[in-house]
Amino acid sequence: MFNTQQQFADLGQAQLEKSLRLTNIALSGAERLFQLQMGIARDLLTENAKTAKALSGVKSVQELVELQKGLAQPNVEKSIAVARTVYEAASSTQAELNKLVEEQVLEFNKNLVSSLDKAVAQTPAASPAVAAMKKAVESASSAYDAINKTSQRIVTNLTDATVAAVETSAKTVAHAAK
Repeated sequence: MFNTQQQFADLGQAQLEKSLRLTNIALSGAERLFQLQMGIARDLLTENAKTAKALSGVKSVQELVELQKGLAQPNVEKSIAVARTVYEAASSTQAELNKLVEEQVLEFNKNLVSSLDKAVAQTPAASPAVAAMKKAVESASSAYDAINKTSQRIVTNLTDATVAAVETSAKTVAHAAK
């Protein structure tokens, strides 16, 4: 009886720890994005003040055109940098969440195999069926790992290609504006 109560207590404690870890991952990601937003807001206020001062000193249409050209390129580069930073923060949070899910899947598979081993010990007549179940679990686990690694590789490649294409397009547009 005590063993069952202890198992439930241990299970509850483990679930609480996993929930806290998930919460910490989510809060950490939100905090990174909030800090990024605050930094962007601070930079925008500073830039807007500088732009307003520069605009107040413009005396001709030619000066206005030159000022506008001078402002376009840094804004494109800053937008790309901000997008990259947001992407990195989101990717980092996603990687941590993926790691947590992978750990859960591995733990589940380990517990399932352990339970199957106990079932064989208690009922030797069921060992062929349990062996088949263990084989199925191992095969499913291997397939999950392969699919997970492949999908992560595909997502990384697609994301890198998209980021590169956006950067190239933005730089092309910025150079064309000059």
